Amino acid sequence: MKDNDFSMKMINYMYLGISRIMNQVPFSGRHWMEQYVIGIAQYFIDEYWNNPKLESQKPIEICRVFHKILERNGYIQTSDYRLGESGDNLLVSIKRKNCNYQDFSLRAKEEGLTYNYCIHLVAMQAILHHVLGENYSTSIKMADDGFCYGKIFPTTKPREEIVTREKHVLKIADRRAILLPQETYASLLASVKEHAPHVLKHVLYDAGYQSGLSLARKTIALYPDPHECLQVLLDEIQNQGLGNVELVSVSPSRTRAIIRCYDSFQVAITNEYGHLYRTPQVICDLLRGFFAAYLSVLFEKEIICEEMACQSMGAKYCEFLALPLPKQLPGGEEALWSPK
Repeated sequence: MKDNDFSMKMINYMYLGISRIMNQVPFSGRHWMEQYVIGIAQYFIDEYWNNPKLESQKPIEICRVFHKILERNGYIQTSDYRLGESGDNLLVSIKRKNCNYQDFSLRAKEEGLTYNYCIHLVAMQAILHHVLGENYSTSIKMADDGFCYGKIFPTTKPREEIVTREKHVLKIADRRAILLPQETYASLLASVKEHAPHVLKHVLYDAGYQSGLSLARKTIALYPDPHECLQVLLDEIQNQGLGNVELVSVSPSRTRAIIRCYDSFQVAITNEYGHLYRTPQVICDLLRGFFAAYLSVLFEKEIICEEMACQSMGAKYCEFLALPLPKQLPGGEEALWSPK
């Protein structure tokens, strides 16, 4: 129950402000927002979770007690929250108009600040970890019937952002990474162009593919839903400053996808340092490799990606078509790479 609408509005604004900052900081995002909410939940645990009587160690019972404590302190009405079970999963439905975080959720969705994220569910996730010592993850769907439908489910490892920092060491998919200025990257390409121009296109595509495989395998272990996993991978492209990526369509049954990228970093390099290739052509070969690798892992089938339009040639965006790799390539050459 909201005793002070103005205070709750300020809390929602606070979360919105933090989300905006998270989106502006490179290599940030959902993981750090989750950690922020979990940190707040820990203060709640320290002050209010004084060894309450639990009828059982079942997640649904633990969360019911959590809700009763919140209601006792005037923060929610338990009647606005329905809890259920499905196997090991805890199902939660929330009456959106009575949710303390409604303003944050709606504004964050409008502004594209978060993806599949709920503050209340993450707080419940923190309580379950405190009581049971196990890791949990969450997902949420805002339905048209006025309810949000969430799920809290066990995970074998902490759900973490694909890009992380450990003191001064930056990691992507648990491997050390570095930040390169655009000028340095352009110099590397210029050196390859000077000494072996005929292999440049193949080198860029294969480099994207091989590194994309590692990232996709790591991601699918954390995000088992293929569509969510793909969205997380595409978000990381943007998070790393490589371009603004849009998933236009994906068909698992046909193993095809169309992806668009606006402001590709490879186009920016071409505009500043000149064309890499002797003849005008599409140039985003590193991105092609990334997309092919991601979809190969998600579809569990060898996928190739072709760039159909490129901003470097006057198009409004770079558009990529991903489709199954033929078992036999033109000229009799056999496909060698494997997503597994």
